[in-house]
This record gives sequence, C-alpha cells and structure tokens, in this order.
Amino acid sequence: MVAIAAEGHNVHLEFRPKLAEDWKNAISAGVNLEIGNYQYLTKRVFDSMNASQLESKIWLVETLEKFDVQPKRVALLAGWFAQYIVPLMFDTFPKCEWIENFEIDHDVAPISYKFNKRYKDENRYKINMRNVMIKPLKFVQNPNTPIPKDDIYDVVINCACEHMYPMWKFRELNNAVQKNPLLVLQSSNDNQHEDHINCVESEDELIDQARIKHVIYSGSKILSNKSTRFMVIGR
Repeated sequence: MVAIAAEGHNVHLEFRPKLAEDWKNAISAGVNLEIGNYQYLTKRVFDSMNASQLESKIWLVETLEKFDVQPKRVALLAGWFAQYIVPLMFDTFPKCEWIENFEIDHDVAPISYKFNKRYKDENRYKINMRNVMIKPLKFVQNPNTPIPKDDIYDVVINCACEHMYPMWKFRELNNAVQKNPLLVLQSSNDNQHEDHINCVESEDELIDQARIKHVIYSGSKILSNKSTRFMVIGR
C-alpha cells in the first residue's frame, strides 16, 4: 500500500492495487473513448484530480476526524467524480456505510462509478441524478408513516457551494425528512469561472448563507491554485 496525503496532513488515501486499477479504468474511459459523450470529459477528469482538489478533501476529512465526527450515512452534494472524497471517507471512518452522490451531470456517472467501482460493487456508493437546489433528496411518500431510516442522512457534504444557490434553500427543501443533519460546507472566493455563481468572501458569509446556528468549525485555507477555500461544519 502507498499512502497519498497532502503535505503536513495525517489523513491519506490508501493507494492499494484495487484503487489503482479502478482509477486507471476511469482515466482511460475519459481519455481514450472517441465516441459518445466521453471525449470532452478528458480535461474535466484531469481538473478534478489536481492538487487543490486533494488538499480541500483531505482538509475536510481531517477536520471531521479531529472533532470526532463519525459519519454513517452521507449525502454528497454535487460530488463530481468523487474519486478523492469517497475513498478518503471510507478509509478514515470505519462506521461510514453509505455515500450517495447527488449530481445533475449525467455524463459524470459512468466515470465516477469506474473511479469508485469497488464501493459500488459493495453497495456502499451510488450516484443519484438530482438537482438538489429544486428537489429534496428524498420525498415524503406518506406523511402518516415513519420515514425509512435509509432515507435519512446524518451528514451532508457540499464541497461545491460556489456552484449553487445559498444552502438555506437546500435546508428548506429537506426539512421534512432530513432532521438537522451535520452540514459540512466548502466554498470559494474564486469568481473567475462562469459556473461559480455564488462565491463568498469569508467563512462567516458561508455560515450566514446556510443559516447555521451551531458552528462546530469554521476556517479558511489558501490552496495550491492560490484561491482561498472556506469551510464550515455545523447544524
């Protein structure tokens, strides 16, 4: 096993043969296929694997571990290919049994499943095609019956808040089912990209946007790409 970690961090990816095989197949799918919708994904796959992406995910997982958070069922909002955050969560938190990646980009799903094949095969990882800014994670089928436990998430992670409406909207949509989960939010001040529609200038602004009342952690970090990343954990 080879441990891959950002400099100065203890949390790491366990780069075992199965992980290497899954990543090879995922990158090959993005690079080599010249038909269908895969070809244009090449740059996006490589962008998703840069140093800043790994730094921000290790920072998130390391902070959860520091505050003794033990995720069990995780909703990952706009997780993209999720090749870093998914193995980091499963490697670090032995009680973590399920991660569901809620994405709106259908072209992401086949490659993300290749990156995370072993977790998909073990029925621990799933991609759900859903716009979480206009639809709740799970619908209440019958308000007179108990909500199935499998429909409830104890931790909600959003590493892409700059791409979305403020998180108070998400909370309003999900109040009927998701009873005050732990929110783990990251955003950026990098407003040079067209799809960064909701950048923030501080962790306090991120707290206000999500209307978090109980803050467990808030902080900022300058990443390798020189952008400032903000993170808030709370309820």
